Amino acid sequence: MSKKIMACVDGSVLSEAVCDFGAFFSKTLGLPLELLNVVEHLHVSTQTDLSGNIGLGSRDDLLESLIDEEQDESKKAIAQGKTMLLNFKERALTQGAQEVKIVQKHGELYENIAPHKEEIRLLILGLRGREHEGDTQAIGAQVEELIRTLNVPILLVNESFHEPKKILIAYDGSASSKKALELVVKEPLFNHVERHIVNVHKDKALSSFMLEEATHMLEILCSRTLYSSSLQGEPIEELLSYQKENTINLIAMGAFSHSRIRDVLFGSFTSKMILSTPKPLLLLR
Repeated sequence: MSKKIMACVDGSVLSEAVCDFGAFFSKTLGLPLELLNVVEHLHVSTQTDLSGNIGLGSRDDLLESLIDEEQDESKKAIAQGKTMLLNFKERALTQGAQEVKIVQKHGELYENIAPHKEEIRLLILGLRGREHEGDTQAIGAQVEELIRTLNVPILLVNESFHEPKKILIAYDGSASSKKALELVVKEPLFNHVERHIVNVHKDKALSSFMLEEATHMLEILCSRTLYSSSLQGEPIEELLSYQKENTINLIAMGAFSHSRIRDVLFGSFTSKMILSTPKPLLLLR
């Protein structure tokens, strides 16, 4: 089955960056780019209280007016989305994307992406859509659902596009972190990117052992130079401090655990990292 890069745009401030990353990966990997805009169903009428003391006829007139308003808003969203997609298609082609397809769907983001997961080489999302642009302490429910359930690489974009020059792999010995390491090492996209493996653990001996394990794995996969560091302290603080000190502009790591119960009890490291990092995250499950 042929693969593609899928980039989701909704008109938020991060949509341009999502498009630019999509064009870059399409050009570098020689894969087609699909720009997807999902128009959610509007429900204006359900947000209005119709239980007041108004006559039956007046209530029917109001309901009809609200339905008309929904339809007008929906048509407006569809038209704006189509215009945006055409503009982003031209932008991506100008930046060297191999082939660009624009798609507009209705409903929820997840239900429009999940059926096509086998076709996706990389899914690119803005960290926050239009509904959450002003909330720096929230991850959109649809974004979290995609990260938690889709077994495809997901790039979360949280700033304007910069070509990846250095990548940090947060390695903890888990299956997902091994997958992230293997992808970054074997992926042609990262052939000319400086790669750093970092493990943070209070037990320095155990941390060193895990890095040796990772290094051995790398020796089997490739012979390129790679930097490794064992750090002690609070994991997110140490990782972000290392990222800043080494001017790293992309972080790769495993994503949410399979168990929601574990995330509730201990807090999701993935969620905290997503909310804390100033740089794009490449997430793998």
